Amino acid sequence: MDRRNFIFKTGLAAASIPLLSSFIKTTESTPFLFQNLTLPKALKKGDTIGVIAPGGAVFTASSIENCKIKLASVGLKMVPGKTLSTQHGYLSDTDENRAKEIMDMFRDPNINGVLAMRGGSGCARVLPLLDYDIIKENPKAFIGMSDITALLTAFYTKAEMTSFHGPVGYSTWTDFTKKYLTETLFDKEETEMLAPVQSDFYTISKGVSQGELIGGNLTVFSQLIGTPYLPDMNGKLLFLEDINEEPYKIDRMLMQLKLAGILSQVNGIILGECRKCDPEEPEKSLTLKQVFQDHLSNLNIPVFYGAKFGHIKDKWTLPIGIRAEMNANIGSLKLLEPAVV
Repeated sequence: MDRRNFIFKTGLAAASIPLLSSFIKTTESTPFLFQNLTLPKALKKGDTIGVIAPGGAVFTASSIENCKIKLASVGLKMVPGKTLSTQHGYLSDTDENRAKEIMDMFRDPNINGVLAMRGGSGCARVLPLLDYDIIKENPKAFIGMSDITALLTAFYTKAEMTSFHGPVGYSTWTDFTKKYLTETLFDKEETEMLAPVQSDFYTISKGVSQGELIGGNLTVFSQLIGTPYLPDMNGKLLFLEDINEEPYKIDRMLMQLKLAGILSQVNGIILGECRKCDPEEPEKSLTLKQVFQDHLSNLNIPVFYGAKFGHIKDKWTLPIGIRAEMNANIGSLKLLEPAVV
């Protein structure tokens, strides 16, 4: 047994030892926001997935065919949305047309799930145009990341429905990515995930904690503060990642979360690998690790960096609103209930 697996197994066992109880935070005394969260039906081979561009425009036609191949590799059929071939500046279409396509996908009984081709920008613009009652009445697996964070969060808050922070059509669908996508969406498994040995995993604050998963891209998530689309954050497990943001910008956004009271409400924080977030002038900057340490090390909750989600090749699929347990000592995340029915 290698050292990492030994730590993993003994770490889980240690979580039950009374002497370590002061390091373990649960939500047993904190009611969850939605006791009856609406879950979509599990996907199965042969199901049809609607692929749309709810944010940025798709500028390469070959990516559409590549997405079809990726879906076929896990046994799914693809129906392309109109927004894959339209453009409105940097957006795929007007706000009204993008919102209409989302609603059409939820209304269509022949569509079993919806995949975002990409993030980009502009998803927040459609949030006031969606009918969340209809979405709740027609729950389907909705999958995406990056700017799609705005939609995932709104579906949880307004439609009381789980959706999935996972690969988009543009993503590299590695065997690792497909494993966690199918375990979460096909097999109804209560998946356990561990940051791989070769990752940039490190612990910021030790401990084990439970709560409902919420989060996504830090830039997008922080911009929902003060809107009706951000849920009650009390007792949540907050997961965050970003790309192409220098440490001073990450610093600014974390400070916004802190000033809004969010960091003092959550039960734990899981940080994904942040790509291309190095300072342009290192000699004049804090490192990203220093920024995380400054803001997150003294919250008295478990925090770790290096989780596998976001703008990286190998991705976990994280269901929004599903109860999970994190272990910051070893970099693990375990779903405590199925995310589909």
